[in-house]
Parts: sequence; structure tokens; C-alpha cells
Amino acid sequence: MLLQPIINLIDILAKKGVKNAIISPGSRNAPLTIALVRHPEIETKSISDERSAAFIAMGMAQNLKQPVAICCTSGSAAYNYAPAVAEAFFQEIPLIILTADRPKEWIHQHDGQTIYQTDIFGKHVKQSFEVGSDYSHPDSIWHIERTINHAVNLAKSHPQGPVHINIPLREPFYPSENEEIAFNNQSRVIEVLETEKTLSKETLHEILTRFQDFDNILIAGGQAEKDEDLSKILEKLQDEFQVVCLGDTISNLGFEAISKHDIFLKPENENLRPELLITFGKSFISKGLKTFLRKNKAIEHWHLQVGEHLIDTFQSLTKIIPITPLTFFTKLYEDLDFDKFKNGEIERNEDFYNDWITQERKANIYIERFFADKIHQEKFNEFYAIKFLIDSLPDNCQVHLANSMAVRYANFIGFDSKKQIEVFANRGTSGIDGCVSTAVGQALSTDKLVFLFVGDVAFFYDHNALWNRYLPNNLRIILLNNHGGGIFRMIDGPSKQPELGDYFETVQSMNAQNNAQDADLEYFKVNSVIDLKKYSESFLLSSGKSKLMEIETDSVLNTEIFKQFKGGF
Repeated sequence: MLLQPIINLIDILAKKGVKNAIISPGSRNAPLTIALVRHPEIETKSISDERSAAFIAMGMAQNLKQPVAICCTSGSAAYNYAPAVAEAFFQEIPLIILTADRPKEWIHQHDGQTIYQTDIFGKHVKQSFEVGSDYSHPDSIWHIERTINHAVNLAKSHPQGPVHINIPLREPFYPSENEEIAFNNQSRVIEVLETEKTLSKETLHEILTRFQDFDNILIAGGQAEKDEDLSKILEKLQDEFQVVCLGDTISNLGFEAISKHDIFLKPENENLRPELLITFGKSFISKGLKTFLRKNKAIEHWHLQVGEHLIDTFQSLTKIIPITPLTFFTKLYEDLDFDKFKNGEIERNEDFYNDWITQERKANIYIERFFADKIHQEKFNEFYAIKFLIDSLPDNCQVHLANSMAVRYANFIGFDSKKQIEVFANRGTSGIDGCVSTAVGQALSTDKLVFLFVGDVAFFYDHNALWNRYLPNNLRIILLNNHGGGIFRMIDGPSKQPELGDYFETVQSMNAQNNAQDADLEYFKVNSVIDLKKYSESFLLSSGKSKLMEIETDSVLNTEIFKQFKGGF
């Protein structure tokens, strides 16, 4: 008979809102697999490659905004989860990691698939848990149920994140033939009631008073999920109070905030230095922004975060405000006295706001003029191709930007805020591993079209993302194949070294046609502007099956064009 405590363990997951699980096949995790698959409230998928499986689950959890479970057998299988676990930790995405294990007495005894799995993910999980291998004693059963409740509650508490549960299992693993397993109501659920952090009236008054003391105020949003209510409040602060609001393309601000700072911002632009900097969200893409704010430090820097870890990205932090951005900015907007702020006794200097807006407008004009140049028709390049496709994207779709040049190109170009496109990127660790898998997970968890912009190295590194039978019809992959890591031609250090081709750029001659055929994707090959315009309409259609557009360009030419762009403003 299948172990009842394992059945109850899975039942607790379902009762606590874990409705999706990605399972990688194995024998030691068979009891967990069977319980997950047979649970009527949990939808399961089988993904053989553990690294891909974990990133797919992470992409799903991002979209669903609820924990997703991943389950694997013992041994090195668990280690393959590590890249996605680290990414989920720094992006604050809830994953429930279930790793089957050998009993402790068999570790380092030359037994198969046996490694040290306890605390295997180190500091990259909110907490590691382990249950005992005794599933019969009442205290052991109590401990298992208590542990599962604790783990899921922790994954869902803010800041959210992955938790690891290591589960030693003894044979036999499988129920007898035709044996039914019962999900009864005996498993106990322990709830944690939600609370909302607030600031005292005295603290709010102090913040409001201090806020009104500054003329040059910059609100900068790091990576964040799309939040329409937050966007509306920030837009009002910008329009009504002339507070500069800024965000990278992954900030998902959703209105016409400053977004082209990567083009115009230089360390010497001292007129753009904020006196008060207010930040929220996670990482920033723009190296130019980080360099500028580190050199031109604000007098005060307030960071909004619920977590306890001290994050000082711009080396200027003076105050941590432990409430959500929506709560803070809503209260700020409601309590600001418009007449006092705009028409008080001391006349406010609006040069700071006007200077930022002027630079943003110039940058927008520059982008359009640059890509209107006939050189792009004569010298087909990936930067132009991305601009063309970003401009052609349908409203209300989702975009995943793979790391390396794809996310950088998109951050220069930006997305039309009126289209309400939600943008994702694995910027927790900023690795190329798992970009394709994460996009697959996002496509599996939404009815919207999901567009992945990915370079060839990242694509081929993670092509196992297509090695499953669940690829949804709403996935669109835009593959920029310049036959190597083209980003290294654009960085001063490696671009000047004789080892560039073999050890940095890693030149390769592969293409994705066979990958598309194996995965049953509709395939488009683009080598020119004519091809791009010819195939883009069919590629962008919502009908049909999953599609892959491979855009083949020359790395040397791409570098030339990109350097012209950066040097021309």
C-alpha cells in the first residue's frame, strides 16, 4: 500500500492552493508522483529534464501568482533544480521543491543515486525542511504534516520564494496493481492569517513633510509584476506633482514614465541628479542608471521593501520603508497637499522634471530616426529586427526577454505603454540557462500570446525546453541567431582579446530548423528585411500552433550597428 502520510502530504499541498506540479520521472519519487498525479485537484505534467522542469514551473508560478510544486528522484536530479531555484529566490517566486531521498544510513555507502541532499540549495531557498523516514509513528506523521504546512506558508509569505522539502523514502515505493489510494479529510491544514504592514501616523507625517522639502524627486521602479493600480497612482504623481517616475522595460510601469534613460543618461548629467530617490521592485537592467546614481548620489534614498534583507543597489540608501509600493504611493498621493506642494510659500524649481522629460522626448525621436535610416534595409541586423517585431506586437500579450543582448536591445527600444504588454525576464541571477523553459511555463499558464526574444546561445543551451509534449499553441519564439555570443563583441574587454572567437563569443554554425521540426513548431527563416516583413504577419497571428522565427544575422555587422546607435545620441 502507498504510504498514507505521503498521500496526506500531497493533500495538504492541494488544500493550501498548490494546484500545479511538474514531475521529473524517477523511481525513488514514485510515491510522491503517484499521489500528485492521482490527486483530483492537482494538474501535473511530466518533464524529463529537471533543469528545464524547474524553470517551467517557475514561469507558471509567475503567471499564476501561486506556488507550483516540482518533484524529482534522489541524487543528481535535485542538483539540476539549482539554477531555477536560485532565480526563483532572487525574483521572489514561490516554488515547492519536493526531492525524494535515500534513508540517511545509505549516504556515502556506494549505493546508487545517493548524495548529500539536506540543505542542498543553501541560502537560495527561504528554508530547507526534511521529514524523517519513519512513516508509522503518530509523532512522525504529526511532524510531516506540520512541516508541509510550515513550508507552504513560508513560500507564500512576503517576500515569497522557494522552499525545499527533502523526503527520505524506503522501499516498497509502489501500490499493488489496481489499488486505490484515498485522499481523505484527515490531513490537517494550518493557516496563517494575512496582515498588512502599515506605518504609524507619526511616521507618515514625518515622511510626507520630508518629501515636500525636496524639489528634485525621482521614483525608480526595478523589476516588478504588472500592477494597474500602482501604475495609476504613479502616473498621477508624475502628471499632477511633476515627480519623475522611471522604470526599465521589466518594471512594467504601464504608463508613459521615463524609460529611455539607457540612451541619454551619462554620469556627467549632474542636472538630472535627484535630491530624493525613492525605489521599489527588484533588479534594474540599465548599467547606465546604476552608474549614474552611484556617482550622483541622492541626499536621501528611500527603498520600499517588505523583506528584511538590506538592499543598497545605488550605494546611497538612507531609509527602508517596509510596506508595499501600492500602499506607500497611494497614501502619499492621498495626503499630499496640492496647493502647498505646487503653490506654497517657497516656489518649487521644476527644472529637474523638465530636464528629464526633455531628454526622454529627444531619446524617443532619436530612436525613430535611427531605425528609419536606409542603412537597415541595406545591412540587415538583429537590432532592427527586434525593433520591427516589438512595434508589431499585439496588445495585451506577454513577452519574455532572454538574458544577454535580447533584454538589452529591448530595454533601449521599449514597449508602447498603450499596448499593455507585460514583460518578464530572468533577472534574478541574469543567467541564460532556463530562458526558453521559463517562457514555456508562462505560455502554459495563460491564454495570452507569449513572445520569447532569445539569442542563439541561450536558445541552444536550453533547447530541452521543447523536449516535452505540452508545448502550447500560444508560444512564439523569436530566435536571434548570430552564430555566437554576440554580446562579447560589444563589451570593450573581451572584444579586444585574441581569444574572442573561441573562448568568449563561442562561434557556432547551428540553426534551429531541426529543433522546430522535432518539437512540431511552425518554422520561419529570416535572412533579410524582405523576409522579416513577408513572414511577420503569419508569425504574429494568434491562430495556429506554436511558432519559431529564426533571424539569422552577422555578429560583426550587429556590433557595428549597435555602436553607431549608442554613439549617435
